[in-house]
Amino acid sequence: MNNPRYSGNNICNTIFGGADMKVRELIRYSKGLLAGRRARTMMICILPLGAELFFRSAEAAVYSLMLYFGDYAPIKLFGGDEPLQLTVAAVSTLLRWVTTAPLMYAAAMRLYSITAEKNELRHKPFSRILLGKCTLKRSISAKLWTKVIGLLALVPAVGFGTGAYTLLRGRLYPREAFLAINAVFLTIVSLLMWTALKLSFAAVPFLLVRYPKMTAFRTVVYSIGFMRGRKRVLLRLLTVYLPQMLTIVGLPYGVTKLMNAFSLSIDIFIKEDEYLEAHRADSRHRKANDSGKLSGREKRSVKASADKA
Repeated sequence: MNNPRYSGNNICNTIFGGADMKVRELIRYSKGLLAGRRARTMMICILPLGAELFFRSAEAAVYSLMLYFGDYAPIKLFGGDEPLQLTVAAVSTLLRWVTTAPLMYAAAMRLYSITAEKNELRHKPFSRILLGKCTLKRSISAKLWTKVIGLLALVPAVGFGTGAYTLLRGRLYPREAFLAINAVFLTIVSLLMWTALKLSFAAVPFLLVRYPKMTAFRTVVYSIGFMRGRKRVLLRLLTVYLPQMLTIVGLPYGVTKLMNAFSLSIDIFIKEDEYLEAHRADSRHRKANDSGKLSGREKRSVKASADKA
């Protein structure tokens, strides 16, 4: 980005210089970046959401037809015992993932061309970005890895929740009551950890664009550490834009502003990491130079002390 407020030594003060001020600065600057390109960006940003809603609606429509024309009890559509229901759910989920993942990747790349001022990406047709082999491969692979890791992280919550439900159904003697309380507590903790993990995955499409040479799996794992301590920025952005997104008219505007502001925050986080890494490398270099400036007498003194130790 060409704005000096988001470069060099000021990078740590743009987003991290005060809880309320940093979000206001982020929102203000991201709004300025959308000037003159809001309508086109809005169309791109709502495509992943539109695809998600389309396949969800199609799945619900198929279930309605099964209830109307078939001899199915409503519970069979949610119990997971009906082969036809499982087939419809699997096909719908697969189509949804294959469609929304590339759309989200392409939208993240277009937002990157705005927030990072990448002119060569800005003039690249959206259709070329979307239908590129790299887009399809990396986005779908990352989507699958996020789902697999998310399901594995949900296993403890399901296990503790099942145990708590079983204990609470029976008579609660002192021992059973103690176990039930602990099971409920561990269920809540596990769900909070799972929620934090899912929030970390929000950065995956944007990191895929920023690091094109990194594999999808490495990007998914990297996003977990990358978002550590930074999820509060995403939560505050959600708090700001969620009321607008709850209305039909405001939904496209809210989604566009949210995604653009979050894309900008990813750029700032990356610059902050680069600045801190350069600062650490410079500190190590200075320490190495300082150790090399020791006189011969000082070096012999240090060596003698080490030998005595």
